[in-house]
Amino acid sequence: MRMSATKLAGIIAVGGLLLGSTGCGAVDAIAGGKKTTACKNIEKELRSFSNDKTTVTSLGGAAGAAQKFSDTASKVRSEGQSAGGDVESAATAFAGDLDNAAEMLRKLSSGDMSGVGQPNTAAMQQHGNDLAEACGFTAFRLG
Repeated sequence: MRMSATKLAGIIAVGGLLLGSTGCGAVDAIAGGKKTTACKNIEKELRSFSNDKTTVTSLGGAAGAAQKFSDTASKVRSEGQSAGGDVESAATAFAGDLDNAAEMLRKLSSGDMSGVGQPNTAAMQQHGNDLAEACGFTAFRLG
């Protein structure tokens, strides 16, 4: 049985409406849903991290702050791995910067001043910008 062009167009239109009405749902799951979800989770984590108004003292000193940096790095890295591709690369680089900052804070908390220098904020900013570009964020800033 042959289908008329009008009937076929109607089926395609209804199918398009159904897919479109699900928002990101079905289409997102087929075309990059993991990336979208991972990027939203990364953005949420980094906003929480940068908007947190706790002080080093309230975190338990430099060791507590180091743990916060490490926890954030772990979450960013994990979400990047879920997304794969350019998001994974950028998330891994940025998480590495957070880990470096955490290591510096741990050394400071233990009184170990060897190898403690100024953090490379330029690299962190670049890696943050790379992550923002990979995820399609409009902007990224430290602090």
